Amino acid sequence: MNTPTPIPGNQAAIRLLLIEDNPDDAFLLRQLLRNAPIPFLIEETPWLAAGLELLTRGGIDLVMTDLSLPDGDGIDTFRRLAAHPARVPIIVLSGLDDEAMALRTVEEGAQDYLVKGAFDQDLLVRSARYAIKRAVVDRALEAERNLLRRVIDSLPDSIYVKDAEGRYLLGNLAHAHQLGLASPTQAVGRTSSDFFREEVARGFQADDAEVMKTGQPIMNRHESVGEGHGSLQWLSTTKVPLRDAQGRTIGIIGIGRDITARKNAEEKLAQYTEELREKNAEMEDDLDMAREVQQAFLPQQFPSLPQGAPPEESALRFVSKYLPTEALGGDFFHVAAISDTKAAVFICDVMGHGVRAALVTAIQRTLVEELQPVAHDPGEFLSQMNRALLSILRRTRSPMFASAFYLVADVAAGEMRYANAGHPRPLHLRRSGGSVGFLDGGNMRPGPALGVFDGTVYRTFAAPIAAEDLVLLFTDGLYEVESKKGELYDQTLLLRAVERRLYRPTEQIFEETIGEVRDFSATRSFEDDVCLVGMEVMRLGIGAPAEAHSQETRADALG
Repeated sequence: MNTPTPIPGNQAAIRLLLIEDNPDDAFLLRQLLRNAPIPFLIEETPWLAAGLELLTRGGIDLVMTDLSLPDGDGIDTFRRLAAHPARVPIIVLSGLDDEAMALRTVEEGAQDYLVKGAFDQDLLVRSARYAIKRAVVDRALEAERNLLRRVIDSLPDSIYVKDAEGRYLLGNLAHAHQLGLASPTQAVGRTSSDFFREEVARGFQADDAEVMKTGQPIMNRHESVGEGHGSLQWLSTTKVPLRDAQGRTIGIIGIGRDITARKNAEEKLAQYTEELREKNAEMEDDLDMAREVQQAFLPQQFPSLPQGAPPEESALRFVSKYLPTEALGGDFFHVAAISDTKAAVFICDVMGHGVRAALVTAIQRTLVEELQPVAHDPGEFLSQMNRALLSILRRTRSPMFASAFYLVADVAAGEMRYANAGHPRPLHLRRSGGSVGFLDGGNMRPGPALGVFDGTVYRTFAAPIAAEDLVLLFTDGLYEVESKKGELYDQTLLLRAVERRLYRPTEQIFEETIGEVRDFSATRSFEDDVCLVGMEVMRLGIGAPAEAHSQETRADALG
């Protein structure tokens, strides 16, 4: 092994490794480079192993090597040098009888080959410079290719390129795995028919032909590729034409995304949606039935006084309007005759609305029937209802309560007796006197709502009634609405609305008042259930009461 031969010059020296076992050839090459316009620092050895060791040490810009060496022969010599991690450019020095072998090395990556005895200094220097330049460019291109390969191999989508005959030219790891291959190179030169069922492959080939013929891409087409790994596989496929420098279509570029999981999720979602639709339909049927049951709880016809009299001859006439905000409401009312001269009106509003509220109204409907023995005494009626309701509601996980108003009208005595459990006060329309006001003029102090306090005793109050009077009972859903400006439709506005319609028929008062409130509302609708019950006094004096009973009644009213 010779030590480096320095050659002076002003340019950066090329550090050359010469591997040549023929002393004459080595001497000739050194002489040609001695006076070259570019300085060369030459490391020289006749052994391939020694050359590989020098490459390992580093500092080599270029290798010139003969292929026939004492420890290396032919193409194997080049391959061992080319495989070295230093990746130094290699120029093959070839004898005339080795030219075919030298050309083969160029095909495998040698930068150049020179035939011994057929080059001068200019050719040798130019070959060395070009080899180094080409190596720099090749390394940059290789780095770019490696980067591109790393990028496409890291993508979860299947990416591939086909030629005009449908043969795979390129693919990434995702594509290889989709085809059941270990490496993308295993697909090169093969077609869809090698990997997919015949009908699936024909579909892919038809898509390829369409893209190549029209030049128009196929975007995100969902395709079933049949069974894979024991289950149906789905792809979202995009195919665009591959064009050469002249714009001619020479193949296609494909991108396939595995959407099997999404398709399975969509199928499950569709299944769940159908199951939910069926459940909702069942619930709708149940709600319809519950609504029918709840409607059945409400009076279907009103009693006549005296009992058995034709409706047109009844001393009291009743009118109602019920507007639940949902299929099931939380408002409830009941009207019943408790004697030939007395009728009771019960109205309540359960907290909230919907199924829970409707269940409480059903309980109250049952309690109304059970409390018939005390139906003539409003205070006792609400007190017992509160005890019964509280014993049931205290077992629920969330609090529930209900406001209620109970009224007993006595057409013989010309008075009504009533009790209030946190409910809005009814309006009393005295048509004969031309006035409207809240029942008892606001002097009545209502008790707490039902289902809140145990042991509550509700007081009974009394007020006179006259022929042509109308008592209007309602729930707070009628007036608790807001305008677009945030103004509240309160009970004062409700009083004025009814006052303007004092002499109109009760049904008309109901409809026009509801319409006025709805027009006031920002949403032109009610946020809570609405219930109205009107009791008109058509005439008085039937079955005149005994004086003692009248005195007893007044004493109870005064408390």
